[in-house]
Amino acid sequence: VYSTDELLESKKGNKQDANNNNNNNNNAYDIDDEGGTEIAIVLDGSGSINTDDFQKAKDFISKLITNVWIKCFECEFAVVQYGAIIQTEFDLRDSRKYNLDIVEKVEKIEQVGNVTKTASALLHVLNNIFNESHGSSESATKIILVLTDGDIFMDEVNITTVINSPKMETIERFIIGVGGVFNKTKAYSELKLIATDEKDHVIRVEDYSKLDGLISSLQQKMVGIEGTKGDSLEFDLAQVGFSANLKDKNTLVLGAVGAFDWSGGLMVYFMGSQPHEVVFLNESSDLSKTADYSYLGYSVSTAKRKLVPLYIAGAPRHSSVGKVLIFEKDVKSYRLWQTLTGEQLGSYFGHQLCSVDVNNDDITDLFLVGAPFYHIKGEEGRVYLYKLNDHEGTFTLILKLQQPYYSFARFGYSIAQIGDINQDGFQDIAIGAPLEGHFEDPNSFGSVYIYNSIKDGIQKIPSQFFGQSVDGGLDITGDGYSDIAVGSLGNVLVLQSCPVVKIRAIMNFEPNKIPVAHDDSTVKGNLCFHVEPFKLIELNKSYLDYKMELDVFMEQKRIKLHEISSNKKLYLAYVNCTSFSLTVLPCTYDCFSDIVIKISYTLNSDSPRDLPPPMLDFYDQDYTYIQLPYEKNCNNKTTCIPSLSLTTKASLDQLVVGYTKDFAVTLSLTNSGDQSYMTNVTLIYPEELQFTFIKPPKNPGVECSAPKAIPSSNSTITCGIRHPIFLGPTVSRTITFNTV
Repeated sequence: VYSTDELLESKKGNKQDANNNNNNNNNAYDIDDEGGTEIAIVLDGSGSINTDDFQKAKDFISKLITNVWIKCFECEFAVVQYGAIIQTEFDLRDSRKYNLDIVEKVEKIEQVGNVTKTASALLHVLNNIFNESHGSSESATKIILVLTDGDIFMDEVNITTVINSPKMETIERFIIGVGGVFNKTKAYSELKLIATDEKDHVIRVEDYSKLDGLISSLQQKMVGIEGTKGDSLEFDLAQVGFSANLKDKNTLVLGAVGAFDWSGGLMVYFMGSQPHEVVFLNESSDLSKTADYSYLGYSVSTAKRKLVPLYIAGAPRHSSVGKVLIFEKDVKSYRLWQTLTGEQLGSYFGHQLCSVDVNNDDITDLFLVGAPFYHIKGEEGRVYLYKLNDHEGTFTLILKLQQPYYSFARFGYSIAQIGDINQDGFQDIAIGAPLEGHFEDPNSFGSVYIYNSIKDGIQKIPSQFFGQSVDGGLDITGDGYSDIAVGSLGNVLVLQSCPVVKIRAIMNFEPNKIPVAHDDSTVKGNLCFHVEPFKLIELNKSYLDYKMELDVFMEQKRIKLHEISSNKKLYLAYVNCTSFSLTVLPCTYDCFSDIVIKISYTLNSDSPRDLPPPMLDFYDQDYTYIQLPYEKNCNNKTTCIPSLSLTTKASLDQLVVGYTKDFAVTLSLTNSGDQSYMTNVTLIYPEELQFTFIKPPKNPGVECSAPKAIPSSNSTITCGIRHPIFLGPTVSRTITFNTV
């Protein structure tokens, strides 16, 4: 928070840059400098003024300068004292470099004394103050304020000649006469001659103690108030500070939403420079019609494009759809670098702004613009996400965020960068929807959505949602994690961030492959959970509930767990591994595809606990699939490729139905390649043959099924060849039939 003096101290700077700031879509152009207002105070320091009264005069000048500067950012001052000599106490160049030294300069003025050379002092102002070589601008509005206690005395310069000088024609002149001497005709005539007019520009007070009472009215006369100076308001109702952004200790950006007939603008205070510099940025005068009542400065932000800072302001009423104006500092001036435009009337595009340095490299990556009154059915709200183009240095729209569930939610009413709350190295974002659910339930007071950033943007789906305003990025509780402040009507709630961890499940087996040749064999397993980051104090009282599911993609399981229950609990602060045993079941149909084991888990905590419990990363899976393969002998190939050949031999060359009694068929199968899994031979025969028997094989391992009828009046017999694996010599089987 800055005091009035500190803000005044940072006021002055490059006034020539004050309105040189317009560009659209990178076609930069500058606006002619309007010159501001130059005020020359002419102080009577003659001998007729005692020391106390002269001090009161200096105090009056100091207060007047300070009060005018609060109102008029474009006003510059000079002070000339006259008496026996005419001298410049400080000129417009000193004023332009303003800090508190100017007030000190007034305080250090020493009275020159002697005669009253008012005419010579005014001529000195024309020649030495309102002169370009002394800091004056030809286009500036010029004002002279004379403070005197008597008529002209021993002045060789004629006052009428000075007043009628061509240089004096455009200068507005005020004069303050102190004391009773101005009741005399000559003295009062001089007052009227010096002043622009008698009614508004001649001011008389009884003594120097009454000067302070003139400050307010004199300020209004010199720099104007509503309806009294020109056709439009400039800084009269500027409301500087309507919005604020303090990205670092050296730069303060304030919105001046009411400046220039509510077209608005922003004030940039450079507090790291000496003297402090201040710049006012807005649209050019030739765009004033579309800019009127645009509320530029309703929201403000800053960004950094490589080494060039950007100053950004929202104008939610601009052209009825809203705009965001992005200014940059050129070599000698400021210009409008880019304009972002809303897409819907009345959506209030630019109501809220947020720039985000996702990867903490001091360069802005993302920029978010809120349009909380964007409506589909009723002011649901929308947030526009822009990415900074490294090559062109402009912002490009990449995503539109909104919540689809509630009308009148006003999503995007507040947006804040809240720090890296899930500890993945990327800055995260919170978006407020203050009226979410209020239309359906008056007791509902809105939600805040948390979006986690990724390398090239943000996640499209929020990781959490739980005010009217939101801010974050600071560790309020001192636990090393960024916290969030959420506001609702009349209340502010600080939400403490929970530690976010990633869990990875790893499983080892002994043996590491299932031996196919041995049924009912045992496989020993070891399951470990790796936690990142692992912090003992955070994991204290936290435990992992996990469940093991075997052979998840098979209805008929090929393996089973020795233990009764597959649900377990692990306290991760003390142990993160557990052992188990698996029994391999007889293989009857698939002994080659991997057995898939699913490990699913949740992270829970015992209560009470001093610190917020850790939680799993929202975007990480809470389960892991682990494969347990079967043994394979494929001659160093990934997939086994068998080479099967089948031969048949009939007992008769010719069969006569009704005459031939017995008929036999011998089937011989040979595999000259890799292992063949679950190999079957199927014989299809007509209904005229009746199955009798199968001759016992010379080679074991062949099992044949009973005959089965199939459509088309045929039957089948299927023989399994050395299940589960067929490899090696020829296998034969003889099947005998009778004829019907």
